[in-house]
Amino acid sequence: MPNDTIRFTVSMPKSQFEEIEEDQLERGYFSRSEYIRDLFRDRLVDKQWNNSKEDVVGVLTLVFDHHQRGLTEKLLEIQHNNLIHVLCSTHVHIDHHNCLETIIIKGQASELNSIVNRIAVLKGVKVARLSRTGIV
Repeated sequence: MPNDTIRFTVSMPKSQFEEIEEDQLERGYFSRSEYIRDLFRDRLVDKQWNNSKEDVVGVLTLVFDHHQRGLTEKLLEIQHNNLIHVLCSTHVHIDHHNCLETIIIKGQASELNSIVNRIAVLKGVKVARLSRTGIV
């Protein structure tokens, strides 16, 4: 039974449907069904990741203004105080003011969410996006 295919109907505004159709084509999906399955899989990974009792792994992507006074030091302090959770990071200079950094983190979801939240609210952080990637 787990491999049985079930069909269902979804109602949505025409404008939203058109956006989905455009995104599906831009991403190269051959079928609407596969596109929707991938969206659901992403949501399920997020749910499983947040509810897991096991360690999880994620990638935190940051864009920040490295000229913001004290920001670099605060970012380093948070990472060094959480060494058990920070596996590695990569730092790239985008332009004169902006840097992009990826930080691979591992641990309990609640602890990792806390680290992400502490970083996201720092003055000068423009983007802080966590990709929930796996359960260990």
